[in-house]
Amino acid sequence: MKIRRANISFASRFNKHPREIIDMDANKLLGMDIAMFSNSASGEITIGNETYMVSMFPTMFEDDEVIVYFMKDITETKRLREQMYHSDKLASLGILVSGVAHEINNPLTAILGHTELLMMKPEASNITKELNKIFIAAERCKKIVENLLYFARQQPPQRTLEDINEIIERTLEIRAYWQGAVNVNIIKDFGEIPRSYLDSQQIQQVVLNILLNAEHAIEDAKRDGRIVITTLYDKSIGRASISISDNGMGIATEHINKIFDPFFTTKPVNKGTGLGLSIAHSIIAEHGGRLIVKSTEGQGTTFIIELPISNSEQKKIGGR
Repeated sequence: MKIRRANISFASRFNKHPREIIDMDANKLLGMDIAMFSNSASGEITIGNETYMVSMFPTMFEDDEVIVYFMKDITETKRLREQMYHSDKLASLGILVSGVAHEINNPLTAILGHTELLMMKPEASNITKELNKIFIAAERCKKIVENLLYFARQQPPQRTLEDINEIIERTLEIRAYWQGAVNVNIIKDFGEIPRSYLDSQQIQQVVLNILLNAEHAIEDAKRDGRIVITTLYDKSIGRASISISDNGMGIATEHINKIFDPFFTTKPVNKGTGLGLSIAHSIIAEHGGRLIVKSTEGQGTTFIIELPISNSEQKKIGGR
């Protein structure tokens, strides 16, 4: 199928002038069989990373029967539509997680209670060690369930006086099994930090998102993983900081200024939406803080979260 006429917008998509593509084979230029639309009024096609809505209209041109094709770039529209579907799935998943966690929580409570009762019986002294192992394992499961319930809970933003180190510990509990399974070593260096007025659920969301990004980067690097989490308090500026460093693939120089942009992602399809870091950045900004990234491609990435500490809480702790 030969191209008889084309406008500048279409030609510029292929870095050409309209005169250069006259009489070119449309199928060769587009990399697909344009005849697929001969029996339909419209449809979607993908060229490279862009998606177009193509509409066709048979007409006459210079006494010949021709087909006029209109192509509209719907890449962003489609991405937004898919994000809406994904958000709806996440909301449904949150409800599902909450329900499942509640169901698991009930039998876990029974296991803990009956294990404690057995440990109190004199005749159980010879199996106390084994019962204690059951109790510790069940307590760990209960803690994970509680963290999932806490994380999945839907509620308006609410700031209360929170311990930043405890928020990080709760978040690490959620990922503890996966990190252990793939040999990711977590190194914690927690400083003494005054409590701060935070929405703990939102801060947990930020930390979890950064941890997930670190895990993906380590997975792509195919090396023994290391994530270093450091917290400290700088009294001179009245701020606490959380530093999360990984030894993953790092971020390419051309991407470093885009990672907080909505919908920007370098992850493959179904691996990321490009909203996680954008939301994290907004949450920290709403708390009066800053989210900073430093990265060396091929070596690793460090995210630094800075959060303000109220004056009343600063007075309760000295130094840095």
